[in-house]
Amino acid sequence: MLQRLLLLLILVSWPVTPGAEEIAADRPVLEAQVLSFDELVGREFSYDISFLWFDRLAKGRFSLLPGEQPGTYRAVLEARTLGVAAWLTQDRVQSYVALMERQPDGRLRSLRYESRIIRRRDKTLVERSKRFTFDHVRREVRIEKLADGQQVWEEVRPMAAESTPNDILTAFFNFRAGYFGPLEPGRHYLVPTFNRQGAGNIEIDLLSGKERDGLDFFPAGGLVARLKVDPEIFDSEDGGIYVWLDDQLRPARGIVQNVIGLGDVRGSLRP
Repeated sequence: MLQRLLLLLILVSWPVTPGAEEIAADRPVLEAQVLSFDELVGREFSYDISFLWFDRLAKGRFSLLPGEQPGTYRAVLEARTLGVAAWLTQDRVQSYVALMERQPDGRLRSLRYESRIIRRRDKTLVERSKRFTFDHVRREVRIEKLADGQQVWEEVRPMAAESTPNDILTAFFNFRAGYFGPLEPGRHYLVPTFNRQGAGNIEIDLLSGKERDGLDFFPAGGLVARLKVDPEIFDSEDGGIYVWLDDQLRPARGIVQNVIGLGDVRGSLRP
């Protein structure tokens, strides 16, 4: 269950840093200074997750840290269930960690991406993880499954010749920074990514005014993005997601649609 909720935090996480030339007339007016990527390094943000009749089912944190090598960064996304949900999920903790390097143009490139599930079983902590290692020289991706730190399965797949894949955390940083195009209503974006089946895309649409009709969870103003991702990532029926960017260009609210067994899952940035 926590796996279904955790990645929603990605959608309500980081402010965008647009260039002045990218701000179109139909974008919201900035009311405060938007933090740059460098200003985000070392900061931590907290989130609430809700679904059905339950509020604050899980708590999460998202931080961006400097890596061990110059020009590299670690994005850490972690969530844990609360109260009765913690008891039902055996004190489950879900985390995603991406190691990225900054390119000369400022864009981030994926180096390693790992998802982990830790839970208690008979008073013992058990860890399961999946790791993607991106070799940009050989143009291949190594995919591994691990149990308690030991490899149990490995496969190597080629990268697509025409693009550089983004893991899901790196993809969202690059999108919000404008590297896939200006953030304008009516635009459609294809973000190259990689999954168990190989190369793929995250599809993103920034909705125009009429397309936002019926999305009452989101306040007026700002921007609404509709995304489609690999359904396996969110354990959803079709991989549909909505994100609302407020008038400071912060992803302040999000919905993961049709999560199996839960319906729509909603998330909000804590004040």
